[in-house]
Amino acid sequence: MKKIWFVRHGESAANAGEATRDHRTIPLSQLGEEQARAVSIIIPRPQLIVTSPYLRARQTADPLIHLYPDVPVETWDCVHEFVYLSPRTCTGTTSAQRRPRVIAYWRHLDPDYVDGDDAESYQHLLQRIHQTIDRLRGRPESFIVVFSHAQFMRNLLLVMQEPDLLPREYMQRFRKSATIRNGQIVEIRL
Repeated sequence: MKKIWFVRHGESAANAGEATRDHRTIPLSQLGEEQARAVSIIIPRPQLIVTSPYLRARQTADPLIHLYPDVPVETWDCVHEFVYLSPRTCTGTTSAQRRPRVIAYWRHLDPDYVDGDDAESYQHLLQRIHQTIDRLRGRPESFIVVFSHAQFMRNLLLVMQEPDLLPREYMQRFRKSATIRNGQIVEIRL
């Protein structure tokens, strides 16, 4: 059986309440850098390190990559954060300022809704999750560490636990699913 450890990135500037510009290049906060170092020392030597292309995930992976410089590292776009609000409309805002839009999105429960041409639908997120699972199943390594994001990970866990739900049902369950802390490790087996 294959063991996969998903690691949520350390605290980012956005998690710390700062206004952000580009959702892809949000850096870790100082605490996030400390969390990245702390998580790296508890992870045993993996056979493959995978990271989201987003800066905060790559920065969280860096200490582990430096501990094991000969372990292959791959960047997979399919494990990036769920981008359901148009990033263009969020530029320069804080998470507190975006909160009313976040609440409205999750209350609406429309898996086909797309907030703009730079956003994705919930259906698209589910496609990325299935792509990730298929890709991981196809890998020869038996221990893989993936640096990703909270909403992606929470939804992936829902799909793994109940693979045959309708998209709207996943959305409903996501709202009640357990949070994943910065730097938290979640294990799945394939």
